[in-house]
Amino acid sequence: MVAEQFEVPPEMLNKKCDPDSLGFETTEDLTSLEGMIGQERAFSALQLALDIQQPGFNLFISGPPGTGRNTALRTHLEHVAAGKDIPPDWGYVYNFQDPSQPEAISLPCGMMRVLAADMADLVDTVRRDVPKVFESDDYRERIETAMQDLEAKRLEMGEDLEKTAIQAGFTLRSTPGGITPVPVREGRLLSNQEYSALSEAERESINEQASMLRQAIGRVLADIRRLGKAAQEETREIDEEIVRFTLTPIIDELQEKYADHAAVVAYLDQVESDLVEHLEALKPDDPAQVQPKWSLANEDPFVKYKVNELINNANCDYAPIVFEHNPTYYNLFGRIDYRARMGTLVTDHMMVKCGAIHEANGGFLVLQAHDILASPLSWQTLRRTLRSGEVRIENMGEQYSPLPTSTLRPKPIPVNAKIVIAGTPDILRLLQTLDEDFRRYFKVVAHFDTVMQRSPENVAEYAAFVAARSREGGLKPFHKTAVARIIDHSSRLAEHQEKLTTRFIDVVDILTEANYWASSAGSDTVMGDHVEKAIKQRRYRSSMTKDRLRELIEDGIIRISTDGETVGQVNGLAILTFGDAVFGKPSRITARVSLGRGQLVNVDRETKLSGKFHDKGFMVLTGYLRGKYGYDKPLSLNASIGFEQSYSEVDGDSASSAELYALLSAISGIPVAQGIAVTGSVDQNGNVQAIGGATQKIEGFFEVCKSKGLTGRQGVIVPSDNLKHLTLNDEVVAAVEECRFHIFGVSTVDEGIEVLTGIPAGERREDGTYLDGTVHHLVESRLREMAHAAREFAAIGVQEQQPPAAQ
Repeated sequence: MVAEQFEVPPEMLNKKCDPDSLGFETTEDLTSLEGMIGQERAFSALQLALDIQQPGFNLFISGPPGTGRNTALRTHLEHVAAGKDIPPDWGYVYNFQDPSQPEAISLPCGMMRVLAADMADLVDTVRRDVPKVFESDDYRERIETAMQDLEAKRLEMGEDLEKTAIQAGFTLRSTPGGITPVPVREGRLLSNQEYSALSEAERESINEQASMLRQAIGRVLADIRRLGKAAQEETREIDEEIVRFTLTPIIDELQEKYADHAAVVAYLDQVESDLVEHLEALKPDDPAQVQPKWSLANEDPFVKYKVNELINNANCDYAPIVFEHNPTYYNLFGRIDYRARMGTLVTDHMMVKCGAIHEANGGFLVLQAHDILASPLSWQTLRRTLRSGEVRIENMGEQYSPLPTSTLRPKPIPVNAKIVIAGTPDILRLLQTLDEDFRRYFKVVAHFDTVMQRSPENVAEYAAFVAARSREGGLKPFHKTAVARIIDHSSRLAEHQEKLTTRFIDVVDILTEANYWASSAGSDTVMGDHVEKAIKQRRYRSSMTKDRLRELIEDGIIRISTDGETVGQVNGLAILTFGDAVFGKPSRITARVSLGRGQLVNVDRETKLSGKFHDKGFMVLTGYLRGKYGYDKPLSLNASIGFEQSYSEVDGDSASSAELYALLSAISGIPVAQGIAVTGSVDQNGNVQAIGGATQKIEGFFEVCKSKGLTGRQGVIVPSDNLKHLTLNDEVVAAVEECRFHIFGVSTVDEGIEVLTGIPAGERREDGTYLDGTVHHLVESRLREMAHAAREFAAIGVQEQQPPAAQ
């Protein structure tokens, strides 16, 4: 039989791990894995980025979810962070020169909280002790003495003024307009009638005397005002002396405590000056006053002496590691809160809140690329922060307000954080292409692979990984047979006999489910059978769509032949994906030919049910046909090729070999075995190329054949390059061993057509012909017959169109 030479032996259909080769009985005998496995390239990039401290060496981790990138990153970050110093604290204090711009100050780890407590104690001391001093007898005596001196001088000035007025014949009267001199005659006030009866000279004399008295009164009142101002200044000096007497020792003690921090010393000087300047707020409330000096209507004047502990690293054992899972603008860069007061919104420096980038300052900030790109302004602000080297806290609305508003604008804080962003390869490509700043600020990319080599070293580390996860998750120990089955399943997930998957999320799910089935069976150890059951149950849960399709094939609704021979019809294989369900499905491909001018029609393309990759495969097929048979003659045929009962888009080039076989069968008239399905793409030289999903395609056709009845003549043709990708289940392998099913590996179209027809393909001889009875000879002969028929038909047509005289 021609096909036997291309048949794949059972031992090449999958690779089994020998449990005894693992070197342990259960995972209890193993040490838990530390770090990550199979990601040497990513680890070297990660280590480089975290060790280099120069600007711009931030890290982008590229890889699909589930490859353990976040777990590995956290473990490595903790190791690196343990060797770094704990960063300083940051806080905001009131800016006495410009209250709208709170000042940022930095202190060694843990000292910001101490400063905040010291300032709170200072305020409590001032609010408690200073009012008592103002109520003391000594203070009252000093103030009363100052007031008595003032009153004595005022009385003396008043008496002197009164004497001057009497000597001039006047008395002084207080009116709403001030002190007015009034003339006196014979001990009584001069009436208006008496004043009018006086002579002109007497009236002028009185007016002149009155004018002089008014000037004297003005001078005396000015002196009295100066005395009052001097008294106020003296009182103010007494008040300041009283306040400084209480305040200065405290301030001096604090300044000595923070002598190594110039910013704090300067701030304390400003606090002392401001408290003295606003000492009225320190005086006791007037008993007649309904509200205290600070209330809802009057803001607490002592708020500005408080310290906003923005970042406190006192509880850190090493440099901070922040995983921000919701990187909104405010969560990343902080915000300014407001509170309602008397119908309006107010804020102060104590309502400035930090973001994740502040918390990670001096350490590491880890973000997910999709999340930060989906959050408005987050990515743009992060770039601006990396460019400037500092972070500003401002609310989003202020950036889009058409008019400037009066609000806080806290001073920026220098940023020294290593930014790590994890994302998929697609997002990485987009950022590298569309963001010109990306390469400047993320100079290192760590690529996490989805597979690793199935070497003895990696197998041992895989077993240690299983041991670690079983302990961390509180699972039962795994027997060596269970670990061996997990390793085999890992190769299946990797779709390669010599690879293991690094999509550990899928492996951990199997571990958890296998532990469940072991518990259900009352076993103290997870065995290989429990892992096998977990795998089969996962497939069963997601196989409803596959089962419905198989029922349609069994009922003949979807027509798939698995026995006999048919001209121009081949069973192709496709992959269908529904959520987490991935399975193979046979598709009936047919071809019809007729006389024509070499036009090949893709039915699915004409109906817009073909993807661009399938279109390319069809055009390659056309190139093969013309190069193989049209080098010495025109191809005088029309052909149509299509997927029967296909109602969705067809894409990919893995069906191009099946389409070519169907076309060669239709041209030559050689029937094709319907029990053999085909997958593989072709190039224009007739080489069969590797495709994806070979394992699922084989198993999908096997299930259809099994449901219709295995005859021993059924099988699948796959590219030889795909043999190392086969990880078939035990049922298919057993059927191959028993010769009830067959797998064929081919490298060329010629080999594939021989398997399908049982007839040698044939090789072109030196004279350009093929050996009689071969497939290519029959195709070549049929094409020549069609070309001859086309020429004859064309000649008849020309004769019919000529006029009678010409004939």
